[in-house]
Amino acid sequence: MSHIFNIDESRVLFNYITNMRHYRKPEPNIIGGGSYVDEKGFGHELFNFQNEAGKCYGYTAPYGTVNLRKLSRNIASDSLGRYVDNVLVVFMAQRDDGKRVVVGFYKNARVYEKLVNDKRKSRWLEQVNEYIGYNAVCDAEDAVLIDYDDRNKIIERATSKQGGYGQSNLWYASAEKDVPIKRDIIDYVIEFLAGSHNDERKYHTYLEGKAKVTTSSQRVRSREARLECIRIHGCRCKICGFNFKETYGVLGADFIEVHHITSLGELSTLDSYEGTNPGKDLIPVCPNCHSMLHRRKIPYNPDEIREAIREARRASRG
Repeated sequence: MSHIFNIDESRVLFNYITNMRHYRKPEPNIIGGGSYVDEKGFGHELFNFQNEAGKCYGYTAPYGTVNLRKLSRNIASDSLGRYVDNVLVVFMAQRDDGKRVVVGFYKNARVYEKLVNDKRKSRWLEQVNEYIGYNAVCDAEDAVLIDYDDRNKIIERATSKQGGYGQSNLWYASAEKDVPIKRDIIDYVIEFLAGSHNDERKYHTYLEGKAKVTTSSQRVRSREARLECIRIHGCRCKICGFNFKETYGVLGADFIEVHHITSLGELSTLDSYEGTNPGKDLIPVCPNCHSMLHRRKIPYNPDEIREAIREARRASRG
């Protein structure tokens, strides 16, 4: 199933970072990071989930380089250095109880061999009077931050009999005994992506400038809003009236897509936006009508598609 979400099992990089809540600016009460963090009160990963014009830039390799050959033989380069594309970067951190857990990940990331410092204004840190470099970059919509209280996916330390991370902050999980752990984490990522994948996402790939970093609570809210819409309106298409169960029997039971009457990107930028209202903002639609709603960049109103159907029927009769 990993191919559905474009995850290459050979290109997975685990990175141990400090445990922060948001990774967008300096925060109090962070966990881990060693003597540097103890002294300074922050680590250089503090901007890892900050959305900069639709991109996230992650700090991964303190005082070292990424061994790109452990990720792929297909190494490319640009003006910033050598890199490998389409990497799943899994960020791990230590909890209060000492366990190392997944705190987030980048999907389809570009990982540079050496630290990149292109002096981005958003990565200027006044406390140390310097720009913070990065090794990994991905689209913001491919960056997932697990909410602080949801960070329960534990990764074990290696033993003589089983795989796991070692002392290095970077772990490639390339040894044979590491493969089961790597696959388990990939399954965890896929489960998360499948749970956060909504019916609208496929129609909004052009909204890169408005892309937002996904959090685990947003995944839950999105799923709950969809289910509540179906509970309120049922599974019959609100535009053409099609019902999958009536046509396909048990196979089609409970199947329907859900459409945002006002686009999700537009809704989320309104000052008055307090979250999706399943009864007012969402309607159930069949895939055909859903595709027609999105035949142009600014989606049609459901009434416009209803009228188009009526016009087509009138024309066919006459």
